[in-house]
Amino acid sequence: MLLTLTAPVLTYAASMLKVYYNATTGEISGVIYSDQKDIDLVLDQGGEKYQVPSSVLGEVYHSESNNLYWADVKGTIAPGLQPGNAIVTAGDTKDFAASVTGDVYSFADEPLPPIIQSWGSWINIDKSSADVHISWEKPNSIGILFYNVYSKDKLIATTKETYVTIPDLPYHSMQEFKVTTVDLLGRESAYSTPRTLRVSGAMNEAEFLFSGKEAGYALQPSDEIATLKLSGDSQNGTTKGWNSLQLSFGGVYSEGKFSQLTVDKNEVNASDFELVADDGAIISVNYLHNFDGYFFFIFDEELKMDKQYTLRLSSSASGKEIKLPDANSRKFSAYLYVDVYNKNVNEYSYDYRYSANNIVIGDPYAPAKPTELKASGDGGLYVTWESNKEADLDGYLVWLDGKLLTEKPIHQTSYKIEGLTNGTTYHVNVAAVDKVGNRSLQAYIFPVPLASGNPSGPSNPGSPGGGGGGTPTVTDTTTTAPVLSVVDKAGVTKPLNTVLKSENNKVTVSVATDVKQLLLPVATAVINKDNALIVTKDDVSLQIPGSVLEQLKGSISAEQLKNARISVGFTPISAEDIAKITGKSANTVITVAGVAYDFTLSLLTTDGKETKLTQFNAPITLKLKVNEGSNSKLTGVYYLSEQGELQYIGGQLDNGYITVVISHFSKYAVLQYDKSFSDVPSTHWASQVIKSMVAQQVVTGTSDTTFSPNQQVTRAEFAAFIARKLNLKATGASRFADVASSKWYADEVAAVTEAGIVSGQSEAKFAPERTISRQEMVVMLMKAYVYKNNTTLNAGESDRPFADGSDIAEWAKPYATAAQKLGFLQGSNGNKLEPHKNATRAEAVQLISKL
Repeated sequence: MLLTLTAPVLTYAASMLKVYYNATTGEISGVIYSDQKDIDLVLDQGGEKYQVPSSVLGEVYHSESNNLYWADVKGTIAPGLQPGNAIVTAGDTKDFAASVTGDVYSFADEPLPPIIQSWGSWINIDKSSADVHISWEKPNSIGILFYNVYSKDKLIATTKETYVTIPDLPYHSMQEFKVTTVDLLGRESAYSTPRTLRVSGAMNEAEFLFSGKEAGYALQPSDEIATLKLSGDSQNGTTKGWNSLQLSFGGVYSEGKFSQLTVDKNEVNASDFELVADDGAIISVNYLHNFDGYFFFIFDEELKMDKQYTLRLSSSASGKEIKLPDANSRKFSAYLYVDVYNKNVNEYSYDYRYSANNIVIGDPYAPAKPTELKASGDGGLYVTWESNKEADLDGYLVWLDGKLLTEKPIHQTSYKIEGLTNGTTYHVNVAAVDKVGNRSLQAYIFPVPLASGNPSGPSNPGSPGGGGGGTPTVTDTTTTAPVLSVVDKAGVTKPLNTVLKSENNKVTVSVATDVKQLLLPVATAVINKDNALIVTKDDVSLQIPGSVLEQLKGSISAEQLKNARISVGFTPISAEDIAKITGKSANTVITVAGVAYDFTLSLLTTDGKETKLTQFNAPITLKLKVNEGSNSKLTGVYYLSEQGELQYIGGQLDNGYITVVISHFSKYAVLQYDKSFSDVPSTHWASQVIKSMVAQQVVTGTSDTTFSPNQQVTRAEFAAFIARKLNLKATGASRFADVASSKWYADEVAAVTEAGIVSGQSEAKFAPERTISRQEMVVMLMKAYVYKNNTTLNAGESDRPFADGSDIAEWAKPYATAAQKLGFLQGSNGNKLEPHKNATRAEAVQLISKL
C-alpha cells in the first residue's frame, strides 16, 4: 500500500534531499544538498521530533562546481518510527512530506519546472529556415544541473543556460516547446507550461533602395526607401492579406563614433509616405507611428500577397523628414516586418521578415595599401613608395617605430627622416588616406641606416620593398653586397640587400609579401649546422634547423656545392586548387581558414639541376596566419597529398597565427573542416565536440552520413582514438595473439601498448572487440594524460566521491579520482560513475577531447 502524507512546505527552498528510512531496521540513507554549510535533519512523528545524530548525517562536503554543500545520510537510528515528514534546517527550514511503501518512508522533493518567459524567431536567408530563441525563468530551487527542452514530447536540446536557440526550423511551421529541470539527484521536473508559436518566414523579394547615398543625405520627395513582395501561396486555403508594415533602422560605427538615422518628428506625418504597387497604383498611409528610427505604417486598404510594393516618400514630403547617418560605412542596417492576418481562421499569424546589414552610406572604401615601399640612408632614412591611383586620394601618413610623423596627409610619395643611428633597425609604416578620411592598410618595412662612411640616398636601398614585414634583419658588417635574392609571384628575380648574421644561433631573413622563393649562397658562413634559418613574411614564417641544412648540403658532391644556392620556396595555393585536392564528401564543408602554401627546400647548382629534400632529420616549425572569425575548434593545419587526401597536422593557435611542427615539405593549408551527421543534430550535447574530433581525424563516422553516437565502443576503438589524438606510431607488431596484423586497429593497438597506455586482459589477450566499460575508458584516458604531459597521476582524496564509489574496481579508483579532479568527469544520476556500464561513442569522444 502507498500512503502519501502531506505537510506544508515553505516557499523558499534552501535545501533538497532524497532520504529513505526503514522503520523495521532503523536504517536511514540518502543525500541532502543545501546552500548552507550547517545542515540539520529531524524526523517529525505527529509533532514529536527525532533528531538525526550528526554521526549518521555524516561529514558535510562542498562542491566547488555547483557551490553547494552536501551530506551523505547513512546509518541506523531508532526503529519503529512513523515520521510524517522530515525537516531540514540549513539557513531556512523546509519540510519534506513522507511517501510510505510498507515499512519504508521516502522523503524527497521534486524539482520545479521553469516558466517560459519569452520566445521569438529570426530568419536565415541563406538556409531558407528560421531559428527560434526561447528563454525561461530559473525555478526557485537549488541544485539545478541542467534543463531539457522538448518539442512535441521529443527531447531536442539540453543546456545549463536559461535559454536555448533551436536552429533551422521550416518557415511558418507551428512549433510547441516545453522545458523541464534536472537536478543533481538526476530527477527531472514536470513539463513547463507549453508555448506554441509559428516560425517566422522571409519575404520572397525585398531590397532597401537608398544604398549608396552620400553620408548625411536627406531623403527627398519621391525617393524610394524599400521594395518588398511577400508570397503568393495560400496556407490552409484561407484568404490572407496585410495592411501594416514595420520599418526600423540601425546605426553605424565610423572612426569610433556611433551614427544613426536622424528623424525630424515635427516634419514627419502619415502623408509623407506612400506605397506604390507594381501596377502603378498608389496606396496611402492611414496611420503612422515613429520613434527613434522605427516606423509603423497602417495602410488604408488590404494589400495582396503576390504584388510588389515600393515604399517611398510622397510628393508632398518636405525633404526634411529623414536624414541618413553622417558617416561612411558598408554596415548600415535596416529591417522590414509584415504581419499577415487570416480572415477566416483564428490561429497564430504568419509574419514575413527581411533585414540587410550591408547597406552602403557615403564612401566607405579605403584606398589601396601603398606599394614598392623602400628606405635607405646614412644617419637617416629616405623613404619612397609608388603613387596610389584613387581619384579621391588625399595623401599619405608616415610612422616611425609606431609614432605618427605626419600630422596631416602629405601629397608627395617620399619622406625624409633624419637624426637616426646607423646600424639600428627601424620600423617604418606608410598608409594612404582618401578625402573622407578612409585609411588604407599600412605598408611596412624594417630598414637599417648604413654604417658611417657608406653612401646614402634612394639609389641604395637598405631593405626589401613591396610592403613586406617580419623579423628585422640585423647586419654585422659594413658591406651591403647583394649576396641574397628573391623571386616574386610573377617569377621576377630581385636582389635582396641583406647581410646575414647569427643571433642566439638563429639567422633571420625577412622578405616582402609578394615573394615566393628565397635564394641563399651555400658558401655563406652563417649557414651551418649550428644556426637555424628563419624566413619570415607577413603571413608565414619557417624555422629550419641547421642540421636539416647540413642534411641538404650532403645530398650533392662537394664540388657541386661550391657555387650552389639554397632555395626555400613557399608558393601560395589558390582556393580553387585546394578545392580540387580536398574533393567533396557528404555533409562536409571544407573552407580555407588561413594561408596555404606549397613549401620546398632544395639546392640549385650552376648547371641548373635542382635537388629537393622532402624528409627531414629534424622537425621544421611553420607559423601560418589564420583568418579572423574562423572556428578555432574546427580549424587546423592540414597536409594536402597529391592523391587528394587530407592529413590533420594540428597546430597551436596564438594571436592570429597557428604553429605546427612538420617532418616533410609539401602542401600545407589552414582549413576549417565542418562535417555534420544525420544522427547528430546541432542540439545534441556532444555535437560540437564530435565535429572537433572529426576535424582532427581522431574519430570518423560509422558511415559517411552517420556517427552512431549511442553505439557502444570497443576496446580497440578507444585505443585507436587515443593513438590518433596523441599521434602515436607503432615501431613493431602487436604482441597480442587476438590482434591480427590484418585488422584495421592493429597498428594503433600496438602504438598505445608500446606507450604503456593500455594493457591486455592477459599477456597474450587484448580482447579488441569487447565493449569497453566506463571505468576501463577512464583508466586508459588518464594513462594517456600522464604519457602526454610527462607527469604523475594526482589521485589523493576527492572532495566529492562518486556515490557508487564502492562499485569502482580498486585498480580504477585512483584514475577515476584524478580524472574527476581535473574536471574530465562529472558524475551522472546522482554523482555516479556507473563504472561497469558500457561507454557510448559520444561519451568516448567527449573524454578524448580532454587530452
